[in-house]
Amino acid sequence: MDDHPRLRPVEVFPVEQDGKTLIYLRDPQHFANTLVISPVVYFILAHFDGEHSLIDIQEAYSRRFGDLLFSEDLRKIMDLLDHHYFLYSERFRGHQKKIIEDFRRLPIRPPAHAGTAYQEDPSGLKHQLEGYFQSPNGPGQPNQHSTSRTPKAIVAPHIDFHRGGPSYGWSYKELAESPGADLYILLGTSHCGGEHPFTATLKDFSTPLGTVETDKEFVRELEKSYKGDLFVEEHLHRTEHSLEFQVVYLKYIAARQKELTGEHRPFKIIPILVSSFHPMVQSRTLPEKNPRIGDFFKALRGLVEKENRQVCFVAGVDLAHVGMQFGDQEPLTADFLRWVEEEDQRLIGRLASLDAAGFFHEIAKDQDRRRLCGFSPLYSLIHLLDGAQGRNLKYSQAFTRETGSAVTFTSMVFD
Repeated sequence: MDDHPRLRPVEVFPVEQDGKTLIYLRDPQHFANTLVISPVVYFILAHFDGEHSLIDIQEAYSRRFGDLLFSEDLRKIMDLLDHHYFLYSERFRGHQKKIIEDFRRLPIRPPAHAGTAYQEDPSGLKHQLEGYFQSPNGPGQPNQHSTSRTPKAIVAPHIDFHRGGPSYGWSYKELAESPGADLYILLGTSHCGGEHPFTATLKDFSTPLGTVETDKEFVRELEKSYKGDLFVEEHLHRTEHSLEFQVVYLKYIAARQKELTGEHRPFKIIPILVSSFHPMVQSRTLPEKNPRIGDFFKALRGLVEKENRQVCFVAGVDLAHVGMQFGDQEPLTADFLRWVEEEDQRLIGRLASLDAAGFFHEIAKDQDRRRLCGFSPLYSLIHLLDGAQGRNLKYSQAFTRETGSAVTFTSMVFD
C-alpha cells in the first residue's frame, strides 16, 4: 500500500452515542458502506491527504497525544480503510471500475433508495407519500376538481423524505391539480461532483410504482446540439437521490390521477444532473460565460422551443447546509438560523423573478457562505425558463441535533 495514503472524498459527521462521540464516514458516491470510527482514528486519517508520509503521520500523532503510534497500528488503520474502499488504491480502482461498468450495461436504472429513504412496497409507498400531503406541515390533499394550468416548472427539495416529505407535497400538489405534462425535464444536484457540468442518461428509471421512461430521442438530439460530453460520467446517476426522489413523486401523482379519474396521461423524463458551478463563484464570473455551460443552456432551450408537447421543468434541490457536519466550527444558534432564512429568502426572491445576475450575486457576495447545494440546477432553471413568474409555497429548515447541523429547502411553482 502507498506510504503516502490518500483518503477519498467522504462526508464526515459526529454522532453522540451513550455519552461518547463517534465519527461517521459516509461515501457520497456509494462505492463504500458507512464506517464508524473514533475521534482518535479520525485525527489520524485527517492526515491521509497523499502529502503526509507514514512517519509524518506518526510525528503528528505524537505531538497531539504525547504518545507513540506504532507502525503496525497505523497499518491496521490503513488496511481497515482500504478494506472498506475509503482509500485511493489499486483495490479501490478495480472495485470502482467494475461497479461503473456494471451500471453502464444496465438498460434501466434501479431504484437506489427504495427500502431505505422510502417504502419499497407499492401500497406502503403510496400510503407514505399520501401522508406527507396530510401532514400538519403539508398542503392537504390535492383537489381532484381543480382546473389549474400545468406549471412551467416546479422546485422541490431533495432532502430525505423523513425530514422533508411534507415540503415535497407543496410543489407536487400544484402539479397534481393540473393536467400534468408530457415531458418533464429534471434538473438535479450532482452530489458526487463531476468534471463535466451536465450529465444525462438514456436509462429508464425503475420505481416501486413502475418504470418511468426516459425520452431517448430527445436526449440524443440534445447530445447532437451540445458540444460537451453528456455521458462520460453517466455513472453519477447510479445512486443520486436528487432525481430519484422526483421520479418517485411524478409516478405517484400519475398513478393517483389514474385511480381518481380513470385517465392516464403518459409522460417521459429527461434526467440531467448538474455539477458544481462553484469555481465561477470563486472567480465572480457568471456561469454562462463558460462555454460548456452557456452552450448547454442554448442547446436545451432550442429543443424546448421546438416542442409541441407540454413541458414542465422539475428542479430537485436543497438550499443551505450549515453546522458542524458541513464544516462550521461554532454551534448553530437561533440568531444564525434566522440570518440563514433571511439570506435564503432574498435568494428565493431572485429566483422567483428569474433574475440570473441577482441570484448569482446573492451567492457570490460571501463566497457561498451557506453552501447552497442547489445553486447550479437553480441557476440553470433561470436560464431555461422564459416569461415565467415563481411563487414560493413553503420554506423549511431541518435541524439535526445529533450532528448540530441544518439543511434548508423550499417548494416553488413557476406559472
